Order: sequence, then structure tokens, then C-alpha cells
Amino acid sequence: MSSASRRTTPHSPAVIGIDVATASVRVVCVDGRGRVLAEARGELPPPVRTAAGTSEQDARSWWPAVRSALRRTTGALPRGGREVIAVAVSATSGTIVPTGADGVPLGPALMYDDRRAADVNAEAQRVGSARWDALGLSVGPTAALGRAVWCLRTYGSGLRHVLHTPEVVGRELTGRPVATDWSHALKSGYDARSAEWAHEVFAALDFPLALLPTVRAPATEAGVVGPDAAEATGLPEGCSVRLGMTDGCAGQIATGAVEPGRFVGVLGTTYVLK
Repeated sequence: MSSASRRTTPHSPAVIGIDVATASVRVVCVDGRGRVLAEARGELPPPVRTAAGTSEQDARSWWPAVRSALRRTTGALPRGGREVIAVAVSATSGTIVPTGADGVPLGPALMYDDRRAADVNAEAQRVGSARWDALGLSVGPTAALGRAVWCLRTYGSGLRHVLHTPEVVGRELTGRPVATDWSHALKSGYDARSAEWAHEVFAALDFPLALLPTVRAPATEAGVVGPDAAEATGLPEGCSVRLGMTDGCAGQIATGAVEPGRFVGVLGTTYVLK
């Protein structure tokens, strides 16, 4: 892991963005003018992919990597992190984690490119075709919606929540369950146009909506940093934890491609044109 780097030394309020990517975690702290004050990163174990189309990663590795990168970032700030007023999490689109009532993962995270539920997704496409057509979307073989159903069929009554990466990290930051944002929920079957989960699709697949998180707009406050996370990361206790967006959407906004006629290509593990 690389050390955090200090860029400038103003004492104005600052915010932190956490990006849980495929291969690493990145933490960046910026001030109100967008100037980078400090940053750090940590490696994640590579996903385990098979010829059968499965793709998994140990979800338990996320928080230790985030915690370490946050500690090094806040340690490089002029006020040791006390200037941070808000933090948000961005992650890969469509990665989900089955958890029990305590929020602990029941198994590995099912990554965004996992195809084990392609048949379920085909059924979801058929059942919800009118809804998806209205949204201009389709349920592809790697959609998180089908994998959520797979989790229920695999873990049964032990499954209490199907979470996206930010909710897993958000629970560690706040000490309690947090909502998701509609950006991360989109591939899991959320209809952002109607502001609801695709209830008729989940009903046809015998999947209780209670297993899915509450959905709110990006930038909504999900909670505040709790005492345990504050001690572990250097973030101030009570610091606002805000909902983020997927890595692709966050990257698009960061480039300024936010109006018709402007576009951006984002190159990572995949290539996305927005």
C-alpha cells in the first residue's frame, strides 16, 4: 500500500470520497475548491473468476482496506481529519453482497460481471419488459437483479439483506444499516423513473422487497460517523456520511460531462461511454 500524500495545507472544511474499485480502494480528500489535500489507496484481493462465468471477491476485505486508507489520509491533513465534514462512497455498479441480520456477509460478494443468474435475468426481462422499455433499459445476463434472487435461493431464511458495496462500507462508518442510492440500485431492479423497486418483477420471482435496502437520492445523508469508525479512521465523530454514486456516474460528473452535447469515456476494468 502506498503512503498518503499531502498536497496543500489550508484549514477550510473538506470532504472525502471513497472509491471501492475492482482491484483497489482509493480515498481522496478535497476542499471546497476541489483542491486535493491528501489521498491514499490500498489493494484488494483480485476477484475469483471461473470459466462458468462466476466472479467473486471477499467482501470482508473492503472495510480493512478502506479503514487503512482513511487513516493515512486523515493523518496527512493539517488538522488530522478534524476538518472533514462529509464522506461518501462510490463503487462498481452491480456488485452485491448477501448478509445476515447483523450485516455480516454470508458469502463472497458477487461481482458486476458475474453471470451465474443469467437465466433469472432473462425471466426478469420478460416479466418486466414494459417497465424496462419505458426506462430504455434491459436486464442483461450480469444484472444484479438475478443474482439477488440467486442469493435468496442459495441462503434461504439466513438471508436478511442484499446490499451493494456502499451499504457494506456505510454500515461500518455509521454503526448501523444505511440506505442505498438510486445509481447503485439501478442494476438491482430499481426504477428511478417511478422511484420504486420493480415490484411486479420481484413478485413474479418470489423475492421479498424487504431484503432490499431503502433507496434515496445521491448526496442524501445516510447517517454520521460513529465512535468506533472515528477511532479507527481519524474521521471526526458525527461527520456526515452521504450517499454516493457508481464509479462510472461519479467519473462522468467529475469530467463535467453533465449536459447534452458533452460526453466522456471511462476506462477501467471495463470501458464506458456516457
